[in-house]
Amino acid sequence: MRWPTVWRNEWRLLLADRAPWVLAVLFTAVALYGAWNGRQWSSFQRAAVADIRRADSERLAKLDSLLQRAEGDSTVSVPPAGVLGASGATTHAILDVPPLGGLAVGASDLHPYYARVSVRSKASFMATDEVENPHNLLAGRFDLVFVVVWVLPLLLIALTYNTITGERDQGTMALWRAQPVPASRVLLAKLGVRAGFVLGVACVLLGLMAWLVGVPLGDPAVLLRLLLWLGVVLLYAAFWVGVIAVVNATARSSAASAVLLLGSWLVVVVVIPATVSAVVSAVYPSPSRVALTTALRAASDEAAAQGDTAVNQFLADHPEMLQTGVLAASNAWGRTLAQQERANDAMRPVYAAFDSALAAQHRAAALASMASPAVMAQELLHDLADRSLARFRRFDAAIDRHHEAWQTFFFQRVFGERKVRHAELASLPRFAYDDRSVGEVLAGQGGTLLALLLPTALLWWVGWRRLKRVAVHE
Repeated sequence: MRWPTVWRNEWRLLLADRAPWVLAVLFTAVALYGAWNGRQWSSFQRAAVADIRRADSERLAKLDSLLQRAEGDSTVSVPPAGVLGASGATTHAILDVPPLGGLAVGASDLHPYYARVSVRSKASFMATDEVENPHNLLAGRFDLVFVVVWVLPLLLIALTYNTITGERDQGTMALWRAQPVPASRVLLAKLGVRAGFVLGVACVLLGLMAWLVGVPLGDPAVLLRLLLWLGVVLLYAAFWVGVIAVVNATARSSAASAVLLLGSWLVVVVVIPATVSAVVSAVYPSPSRVALTTALRAASDEAAAQGDTAVNQFLADHPEMLQTGVLAASNAWGRTLAQQERANDAMRPVYAAFDSALAAQHRAAALASMASPAVMAQELLHDLADRSLARFRRFDAAIDRHHEAWQTFFFQRVFGERKVRHAELASLPRFAYDDRSVGEVLAGQGGTLLALLLPTALLWWVGWRRLKRVAVHE
């Protein structure tokens, strides 16, 4: 008997069972809920970004009109450069919603995706006006990545936990050897057909969900990224198929198989990630943002209390700021910014220690995540959907570069006591940020992919050998 004949027989048996269809309906329901959540969040972000861009355009258009009129009419008043650098000429640094953003919320609800960069300190403009329920932030949003990482393994287990042990329980295993086909072939066919049913349903549903959440499938680059995203889903599912094969070939009964598989799911999906998080937090505690804010406030108060002393110290450290050699007493913006930068200079060691502690925690968490295939799959899915924490760190670094360029542009005019002219609007620093290409994502996640692939291959090899042994000796 050939493989197609064996598969066809198993497929007919599967279709005659109600359980697969009930599980397919349940999986469709949770996938629809995850897709709805992802679409709602992405739509909210796109609307917010559109409003921000419209407000920026209107503000710059008014400024352009004002500066044009001022050049032809000396009675028209132009705000000082400090005012324009702090508000009048400012635009937002924006992290756009990625094309696959509806598939994964990831860290996008925890980190700011826009900031109105100004000549003020970074701490003053990084807080957004959006208010979110802290409970939602703590629990995270229910998205399709959650469905894949948590629910898909349960679906596989529910449909395959007794694929082989069920034959033991019914006492029909000995009959296999009386059939004109190797028993190992029947075992593999039973497991393959059931797992294939789940993965087929999952891939079709996730593809449909991608269309529902608005993924632009007509873009070849986006389509490639989506196919890779589905490839990670299949690789993660393959890991669980390997676990199921080993447990099925080892357990003595269906009840024991179910307990072992559910225990494996609990350890891989819940216990290891929670333990890793607790250990990393204990060894590398998160630096306190409250303490950072308190230190910044104290440094600002001290600079303000020092008054001219703080201003003179800043100008002594940055002589290039003053073209005339002195800062006029009437230059209020110059004095304010000098005190601000004096406070920032005092805060630089604190900022460096904060960033260093945060980076150490992220490195430890990335290394420890290799202990759980669930965490690895989640990181891969977030990264391919451009919703990873690393993306927000790159966005934050881009804001730093833009902030420095913005301050340089306006500090020259504030301390030089020059007003911004109409012709200079075109040379205002522009925020720039480019997402990584698919190749760069894969290169950056090569270690994680390999770490997920190796245990999967090992489980399949062990499962294959155990299945052959069951077929011969049971």
